[in-house]
Amino acid sequence: MSPLRLAVPAVAATVAYFAIGFLGEGWLLREHFLPYQAVYRTAEELQRYMPFGMVALLLGNLALAAIYAKWCDGRPGASSGLRFGLLAGVFVACVHPIPNLLTMNIGLRLGIEVTAASFVQWAAVGVMLGLSWRPR
Repeated sequence: MSPLRLAVPAVAATVAYFAIGFLGEGWLLREHFLPYQAVYRTAEELQRYMPFGMVALLLGNLALAAIYAKWCDGRPGASSGLRFGLLAGVFVACVHPIPNLLTMNIGLRLGIEVTAASFVQWAAVGVMLGLSWRPR
């Protein structure tokens, strides 16, 4: 499996991730982060780290695209991508935002919202992988 063949789905998945993330955490939940300013970086600080985060997410989505390519068994599409994305969403929610809720000093409401937003983001990533993956 060529990294070049994985590049298009990985880029599409990265765009979907950032779009859903902006809508969810960046717009709908933005105010809910305010009570926890000591825990999270300011918007200005985030801008300094954004290029590193974008590269890291693209690399992660390259890996996820490779896993999806094996998983879909040559039958890509929105429904296959959604099933994959739901599994990825459960995995990510259970290993990232839920442990953060336990270890960071944030409220239960924000922890649940971030977990739900993360789940939706990764489901959207799966759909995008399913729509953009082209088997041989």
